[in-house]
Amino acid sequence: MGLSLEQQGKIKRLDIQISFLQQAIFQKAGVTLVIASLSAAILIIASFSNDLLSPSSLYFKIAITILLSLIPTSLFVYLIEIFDCIHAANKNIEEITGLDSKVRQKEIEKSYSTMQKIRNKICGGFTYFSVSLLSLVMIYIIWEIWD
Repeated sequence: MGLSLEQQGKIKRLDIQISFLQQAIFQKAGVTLVIASLSAAILIIASFSNDLLSPSSLYFKIAITILLSLIPTSLFVYLIEIFDCIHAANKNIEEITGLDSKVRQKEIEKSYSTMQKIRNKICGGFTYFSVSLLSLVMIYIIWEIWD
């Protein structure tokens, strides 16, 4: 006996939501590459000369402040968007399947070793930590520009 049209529709929606969830997770992981690239660019800018970091033109100071501020701000907004996408996909998956993903995840995590749990915690927070650290570096550079 085959699946009803309603069940087939639910399976198709579930497949789409799982794909969406996977893409959101991959995009979040990709932010690490962006952080590394931006960090390298900042180091290159900072190493050029003292004249570049402390220019006399007010307009240049304003422009560089805006551009440097946009980098961590855009990364935080990007991370928030991905976070929202992940939660929306999880909510849709729960609605379709009738399963509570948080309860299921806790059951799965019970089988993890202590090292796996620690690794998962570190990996889960690394992107936010990196963006926060990058933001502090940006604030310091902006402070030095205006000092």
